[in-house]
Amino acid sequence: MTELEPLAVATLVDLDSDEADLKWILDNVSETCPDADYDALKQKVLGIVEQLLGRGLAEVHLFDGTLSARTPVEALDQVRGRWDLLRDRLRMGDVAYLSITPAGEAAVRSAPQG
Repeated sequence: MTELEPLAVATLVDLDSDEADLKWILDNVSETCPDADYDALKQKVLGIVEQLLGRGLAEVHLFDGTLSARTPVEALDQVRGRWDLLRDRLRMGDVAYLSITPAGEAAVRSAPQG
């Protein structure tokens, strides 16, 4: 997990005990970057999602019940596209949520305890 940026690690650790939707992740990121504008926060959240999906540590579940994409790149594109439609009006329950995968659980278990 040392290759992940700190906010991605924190998100993964949180996912180990619960699922998280994009708004929840956005709120956590905004607490650590209080001076960032909405677009910068959005890009940071999408970067976290990209890191977790790309390493197989989390998976996306779309709230509207449609199947998420088969590859991490396609899943991220789905999330980005749906979020773009909302502009800056993202709320809890919008777009998608993330859940941890077995690989993510293993990464959390093997991480040094600090």
